[in-house]
Amino acid sequence: MNPGRLLVLVAGLLTALRLVLVFMEEPSPAEAYYFLCAQQPAAAYFDGPAGTAFLAGAPAALWRMQAPLWALAATAACYLLIRGVGDAKIAAWTALGLNTLPLFNMAALRLGPLLPALTLSLLGMYLAWRAFGAEKRQVLRWLAAGVVIGAASCVDYAAFALVPALFLFTVCSPNHRRSDDVLGLFIFLLIPALMLVPALAWNASQEWIPIAGGTFRSLWEFDFFGFLRSILQWMGSFSPILLLLIFVVWGVTLRESKNHLRARFVFLVALPGVVLGLYFALRGKESDFLLLLAVPLLLFKLLSSAPVGGWRRMLVGVAFLFAILFSGYGMFNVFQTGQGWRSAAEATKRLFLEKSAQGNEGLFLIAGDPSLASVLGYHLRDELIPPAGHPTVYTGESQDISNQFGLWPSYADFVETIEKPKDEYFTEQHGENPFVGRSALYITHESPNDVPQTIKAAFEVVTFLQMLDSVEGGKEPLYIYHCVNYQTLPL
Repeated sequence: MNPGRLLVLVAGLLTALRLVLVFMEEPSPAEAYYFLCAQQPAAAYFDGPAGTAFLAGAPAALWRMQAPLWALAATAACYLLIRGVGDAKIAAWTALGLNTLPLFNMAALRLGPLLPALTLSLLGMYLAWRAFGAEKRQVLRWLAAGVVIGAASCVDYAAFALVPALFLFTVCSPNHRRSDDVLGLFIFLLIPALMLVPALAWNASQEWIPIAGGTFRSLWEFDFFGFLRSILQWMGSFSPILLLLIFVVWGVTLRESKNHLRARFVFLVALPGVVLGLYFALRGKESDFLLLLAVPLLLFKLLSSAPVGGWRRMLVGVAFLFAILFSGYGMFNVFQTGQGWRSAAEATKRLFLEKSAQGNEGLFLIAGDPSLASVLGYHLRDELIPPAGHPTVYTGESQDISNQFGLWPSYADFVETIEKPKDEYFTEQHGENPFVGRSALYITHESPNDVPQTIKAAFEVVTFLQMLDSVEGGKEPLYIYHCVNYQTLPL
């Protein structure tokens, strides 16, 4: 069968299958978190720019089906890019290869930043390649490339790394130092930077803690065991054999890039993904998306350099077969992340109504971590109406602001008042906490012996109520506690 027709057939079948799987499963904690962020609009969040939250703000019938559609769009963008750099036949095989990657297939079932950012990045690479080869209207083409990559950067900051890579590729050619090209490149650099200004301003207001994740010293502090964990994660995300072949191909492309334009494009545009991916892996940080940015171009070189019937073609086939097997396992695990949360929320709701009926006026909910708070809040969003601006389910009070819940209103916050404080010794702040004296349900993975001191010390009595063992395939049980008479923790 013609590779192009095969691609259309496979992409259509995969999209249909993914849509069926999406509507068979419940939202994951991560999806629920993005949905919650969409209800609290901001220029950026602790977890990245606002793009994913914007997508999660779509109507309820549409926002979860976006993941399979973004996978289809990424496939089309991959085909478009490789057809521009190479030819239609190898473009079809590359796009098919992209759909065998475990990371790609897992992301195709859950709304997140990976596939939207990848789609826009691939489209931006294609537009930049067209601008590079254009003889007319270079400025408009570079403008379009800058807008698309800027949009990708508003979904995942890592996509901005393509801007200097594409700039370097272009200026390496003496024929592209004309006035139109210089103006176009200037616009190409400027547009993505301007599009990131709101997110950067938000990060500046948080003293750069969300985007930096550490101090200047941490830039050269490496974690050997974290690096090993990252490599193992890469193996699960790309499959071991394919991961090895990708790095080998990138090294071979370096040698070819001195004399061949296409090889230079592949090497330089893949450079930030490979190098920054390795750097963040050495620091034990998340780096899957960075490497994925380089993978479509490296798959193109891998497939175009493997001769028909040769041992290298057989090795590539085995690599993709392993990738498909790893994809099945990864998709099963992703499917499990949404299991049981609706029943857990229903059990929490029953206990909430029961305790409220027993005279616990103003009862509120606390979760042990942001993921729990997000997914329970999502399922209870129509039953429990929190104060304006408050999340449906809170996280435990803490002085450590390391996630978005630390910036949203909390039950530990004081409300400013012009009245005299009830406590005559409390003179530092004219305010009171409206949650004082109220009770809560605390939902957590922590067993009765491991309830944190921030909960025990803040409530007069903490009583175990129920254990739930049905979430995420029963991997970890949930414990629900009744916490009576909240008092603010001492400073």
